[in-house]
Amino acid sequence: MTAPPAPWTEAPPSLPWATPVRAVDTWTAQSDGSTLTLAARLLVPADNPHLRGHFPGMPVLPGVFVIESLCQLLALACAHPGQQPPALRTVRSLRFFAPFLGGDELLLRAHGTQTPAKHWSVKAQAYRHETVLAARLHAELGLEGFDA
Repeated sequence: MTAPPAPWTEAPPSLPWATPVRAVDTWTAQSDGSTLTLAARLLVPADNPHLRGHFPGMPVLPGVFVIESLCQLLALACAHPGQQPPALRTVRSLRFFAPFLGGDELLLRAHGTQTPAKHWSVKAQAYRHETVLAARLHAELGLEGFDA
């Protein structure tokens, strides 16, 4: 029997760390210590200024937003007062299958495992409107510096 899904939490209006953009509207996380099951939602407004100029005639959300959504989601899930959020260390793989257009909802589902070096190895899938697989991502995030 699986545990019921955790309730969705609204991301705070301003995040307690520097971010280039807001890439998570609501999120949920479940943890059993060394593993995390995460999800995030982001509405892509049709008037989002980041869509302009990214493929004129068919504005799409730049793919880096999928990476930023994952980074902000893990930071929200691992937030501890006075501690820096996990930082992106490596993108192991990233593949896009469909674009995110204005009016779409990005749903990010992720599963993270903590490595012996205390980093997070996270595999995620991004969906348009919950059903269309738009991207697949495998990344490592860490709580300390960027040395390998």
